[in-house]
Amino acid sequence: MNKRVLIRFIMPSLCAIPLVFAGCATGPQPTEVYGSQHLPADWLTLPSSDWRILALPVPTRDYVSAVRTSMDQERRGEYYRFYGRYTDGMLKQIAEANNIASTAFLTAPKTVNRNLTPELFNTAETNEEADWHFAVNANEDLRGLRNDWGRFWLTDSPSKLSPYPIQSTGGQP
Repeated sequence: MNKRVLIRFIMPSLCAIPLVFAGCATGPQPTEVYGSQHLPADWLTLPSSDWRILALPVPTRDYVSAVRTSMDQERRGEYYRFYGRYTDGMLKQIAEANNIASTAFLTAPKTVNRNLTPELFNTAETNEEADWHFAVNANEDLRGLRNDWGRFWLTDSPSKLSPYPIQSTGGQP
């Protein structure tokens, strides 16, 4: 088999092998606040024994409880019986209570202490920095591999062979 044919067809496939193993990339950088996957749609429908309610600071728990009491009182009122919904003021208070509870949950020590460094991929780097270092190392490794393959297949320098017989001109047989 001709050496050029071997280099042209086999070498690219061998160089692709490290790419297959090096293709393990990390996931994207997190784009949402840590703990937000545990946020309920409505804090006022959760039972008082729910772990998320218990994770709230005491003043926030008391505020949520007070809003629940106001909701119960308004449900027994004439407006709710006639229209079948809360007043605009109560709806605003419900939205405010949900917003306050969500903010308090995400900033509560129990939530924060679950993962103190959510943005770090390892002990010293973020996901982006780890990906960048991986890309730099992979790039250097692949460039070095091309040099090594050139030396292995003797393509790193011109051929010293000639199709014509070369006679020694140094005077020595």
